[in-house]
Amino acid sequence: MFEFIYSTDKVPQIYQYIDKLSRKESEIVPLLWTEHCVECAAPKCYGTCPRFRRREDGNCVRIAGGLTPVVKNGVFSVKAEFRTWAKIESQLKISTLCGNEYAKTYKRITKLGYFFEHIAKWCPIQKISKFIFDGWFSYRQKYINFLIKNAPKQERLSLTGYIENEDKPTSLLVDVKSASKLLYREAVDVPLGETRINLPIPCYDDNDILYFINIHPTNAEQHVTLTFKQLGMVPTDIHEGKKIKCVIWDLDNTLWDGVLIENDKVKPRQNLIDLIKQLDSCGIVNSIASKNNADEVDAKLKELGIDEYFVFKKVNWNPKSVNISNTIKQMNINPNTIVFVDDNPFERNEVSLLYPALTCIDPSEIIDFSKCKRFNVTVTEDSKKRRETYKMLESLKTEEEAWDGNIDDFLKSCHIQVQLSKPDDDNIMRCYELLQRTNQLNSSGRRLSLDEVRRIVSSDQYDSYVLKSTDKFGDYGIVGFMIVEKKDDGAHITDFVISCRVANKKIEPSVVNYLAHIYQDKIYFHYKKTTLNGPMHKVIEELEMETVLNSKDFLIFLHSYKESYNNVVSIKI
Repeated sequence: MFEFIYSTDKVPQIYQYIDKLSRKESEIVPLLWTEHCVECAAPKCYGTCPRFRRREDGNCVRIAGGLTPVVKNGVFSVKAEFRTWAKIESQLKISTLCGNEYAKTYKRITKLGYFFEHIAKWCPIQKISKFIFDGWFSYRQKYINFLIKNAPKQERLSLTGYIENEDKPTSLLVDVKSASKLLYREAVDVPLGETRINLPIPCYDDNDILYFINIHPTNAEQHVTLTFKQLGMVPTDIHEGKKIKCVIWDLDNTLWDGVLIENDKVKPRQNLIDLIKQLDSCGIVNSIASKNNADEVDAKLKELGIDEYFVFKKVNWNPKSVNISNTIKQMNINPNTIVFVDDNPFERNEVSLLYPALTCIDPSEIIDFSKCKRFNVTVTEDSKKRRETYKMLESLKTEEEAWDGNIDDFLKSCHIQVQLSKPDDDNIMRCYELLQRTNQLNSSGRRLSLDEVRRIVSSDQYDSYVLKSTDKFGDYGIVGFMIVEKKDDGAHITDFVISCRVANKKIEPSVVNYLAHIYQDKIYFHYKKTTLNGPMHKVIEELEMETVLNSKDFLIFLHSYKESYNNVVSIKI
């Protein structure tokens, strides 16, 4: 819901368009988006702030012309022209209304809003006019809170909708706050055109605390006009989303019945043990986050014959969120590709508040959930060995943490080797898999189809490379894929994806520098920023590349071969 009463433009028959928002089978959190200021200290700032512009209710105009209803091609949306420091904000609850009730409430609040605005506008006494405006502001939220008072509270919510940008490329911050504290923040890139937003939001629930969600440009000084379509909070469908890469298991009353420190004769749940083995065979790795004694757990896992199936185990008495946070950092994977299985709702909530994109689930649900498409991953010979490569990464991390000295010296001591070769029929599926699965270390963000990969590999217009990596801890197999387009002005790296298992080893810049030498001592590097691939930009920074093209679609950099580059990686082709 958006507050339209301060809009300078009116839409005839707006209520019939609001009616179309009704979705009989859906549940929607009734957010009421209003305009606010990121630096607000009202009303004191009204007399001191040079940016203050008086709105008809006496408050400050932040959205130029107000939040404006727009109908384009029969689709109802809302235009917001953000001035400096502008944001849109709503009180945040985690209860939902059905689609029909949501639409009725939206229409009712909009009608009453226009009614009270009309009365206040024509009232000759300013104090009474302000009283009417302020009273309406208080009433509408109390009315929404009354409607959802007995509605079921949700454990998983996502902010969804579409943002149309015809102004300039920008990015937005989505914040969740209490009156005194920033609790959550996530950035959303908004290039030109239409962007779909589907952002998991933590479900804070405390009757004594008011929570707010707000959206504003990352650069608070920026003026930008955006159009929002279907912007709202809905229950998260955990069956939709990124492919699963890792399942983290609790143990007591999850992987087995009973509490191990109370009874070492706990009964294992064989269906879950079978699932762990099945996931492992598909390349989905398993880990542990358990409040327990490590020695007792190791002995029990060995007794059950499954001790070898877990990587980066965390068995201690730390909060689950802390342990899982450490696992995420060590594995270098995104929370939206992880499932946490725990029987305790408190533990699941603690983790989901820190990582709302991470799927937290009860053990009773995991078998059915594992049958959804998020677990339908491409299985290759390399993916079958994924657990082994993570074991090697675990050994490397352990030695790295114990290293007391220069990180480059440590990497040299690892004897990292990379071999570049042309893809063949035996490994082209692995190249395709890397393009589909890789987010952070993906220079273009493109998801090429298998047919497109085959066409590029067989084309004389391109050189394509498979990257295989080994170090003193073992053989990681195929860890990367590159596409180099041959143009008149030189060679262009159009796509570069590399597994997170070998991140932070300086493989990426070393390979780019090596290829520059191969292609007449220079190479162009294409980069398209996404919300996740920031780590790939570090390659550009590391090699101090020169910008040659900065367009709305992508950036092109030029790298000239540096013989002096501190190469800690041995490369051969």
